[in-house]
Formats: sequence, structure tokens, C-alpha cells
Amino acid sequence: MKYTVLGRSGISVSRISMGTHHLNDPADMDKHVQNFLYAYKKGINFFETSVTYGEGYSELILGEAVKEMKKGERPFFIMSKTHAGDHETFRRDLENSLKRLGVDSIDAFTCLWGVKSGVEWSGAKAYGVLKEMERAREEGLIKHIAISAHMKNQELEPIVKEYPFDYSVQGFNVVNSAYRADGLKATWESGAGTIAMNPLATGDILKYSHIFDAIRIREDQSLVQAAYSYVLSIPWVHSVLGTFNSKEQIDEALSVLEEAPYSEAELKKVQTCLKERIRGTSLKERIDTGKGLRQRPYILREEAADLMEVYPLSV
Repeated sequence: MKYTVLGRSGISVSRISMGTHHLNDPADMDKHVQNFLYAYKKGINFFETSVTYGEGYSELILGEAVKEMKKGERPFFIMSKTHAGDHETFRRDLENSLKRLGVDSIDAFTCLWGVKSGVEWSGAKAYGVLKEMERAREEGLIKHIAISAHMKNQELEPIVKEYPFDYSVQGFNVVNSAYRADGLKATWESGAGTIAMNPLATGDILKYSHIFDAIRIREDQSLVQAAYSYVLSIPWVHSVLGTFNSKEQIDEALSVLEEAPYSEAELKKVQTCLKERIRGTSLKERIDTGKGLRQRPYILREEAADLMEVYPLSV
């Protein structure tokens, strides 16, 4: 496993992290507990969850894994999230999360979850959520202040310059990189860390493999490996967050770390090959694919339309 220091948080995190958003059949807790323990054994040490992921099972699953992880020598870090911004509900959710996870404190617990615009940031800030997290940090219940976002460059840049976040978990992949890479750079320059989530565009890169297969620029590379390689090779990304439903999926993602990162020329080649593939498809297919990408709340309309080179309102 390779590790890197996650911005001003100072923690050393694995280059591949593990989330809980898209667990298949989360009620099958034992299977997922074993997957988390396997990931930890393989060196993954950053885990992301929320109060609602996995139909409410995700924190319970991770909590069972934590019982065993505590016996290990390697440190591990957990981030969870809530949509509650008021003091009473935020504190209740935080305390319940700590109980479900079986820990006295958590690396980050944020109510800045899924922020998509400067307007949402301004509203959250005015509501007082930063003070809520700062209070929890002062009490030792959380260690770092983080933001979870799906934001374009011009939206994210002023936010990370305004507030000294320890790290950001930002949606980023080959679909939206043109709209978000500069925001990652600004985050890096601010001193905050970046964990890039949704490397597979919530599975759509695999769903539309007849198009995205073009990003496989290295020999014998799977589409999953190509997607992870692209994000890991962006110099402003500290770790890439994926959800894994089997040990085989964990191994496939980790195998990327055995290869050298993409060069600048290879990063450009990925975009060139993808654009050539898209331009070789019909207008109808491009619109339909853009609509499919747009159905995800993590891909913005203009990002999907620009990638597919279609009229924005057609998707």
C-alpha cells in the first residue's frame, strides 16, 4: 500500500480509501464486515460512511469491523456525515454515530455533505454549521473539519480559500475532470487534502463501457483500473474513494498502485481518446448517454453535455 499525508490534517492515508454508499444487500452485514477487514488487512486505512448509507446499516457494518481493526497495529480513520445543521440534531446524530461505530471520537463528522454550489455553502455557513463542527472538535468528539462536495472549479476555489478545511471529499472522475480539476488544485494550494470520490461516476463509466472503454490506454488494463489510474494520477488528489462489494473489487482497485502514475502526456491521451470515441457516435447516442449521466446527482448537467458535445438542455 502507498500512503500520503492528507493536507493540513497531518494524517497518513492510503492512496485507495473505502466508502459505504453503494453496498449491495447491506443487510448481509457479515459479508460486508469481512470486506472491510480484508481492505484493512491490505492497507486501506480511511473509511467513509454516513448516518443513512446502506439503508442505515453502513455505520453498523463498519462498527463491527472496527472491533477487529482496533486489535491491529495500523491506525485507521473514519469520516461520517449528516444532513442536520441544527445543534440538537447534529449532536444527536454525532453521538449516535460514535455509538454505532464503537469509537469515542471520529476523524471527521461533517454536515457539509454534498455541497454543490457557493449558494449552498453560504446558506450553510450562515446557519452556523461551522461553529457546530468546531465545537465538536474542541470537545474532542471529532478531530478534523471536512467538506463533502460536488462542485465546479469556480464554486470550490473561493470556498477552500475562505475556510481552512483539513480536507475535502470531492466528486471527481474522467467525466467531470474538465470542470473540477482546477478546484482540486486550489484545494491543494490552500493546504487542505483531497479525497476524490466517485471514480467510476457511480458506476456509469461501466454502464456505458462502449464509450468509456476508450480510456483504457495501457495494455491489459481493465476499465475499472483505467478509471482509478486516471484519478490517482491527478497530482492534487491524495486518495481515491471507492465502494467495494467483494474482495475481488478491492484487489482490482489496489492493483493500480503497482503501476506508475500516468504521465502528463498519458493524462492528455485519455481525454483525446475519449473525445474521439464520443465524436464517433451518433448524436442520439450522445444525448441518451448524457441524459443517463445527468440522472446521477453527482454529475452536473453542463458536465455531461460538455463531455458528450451536445446542447445542454437536451440532457
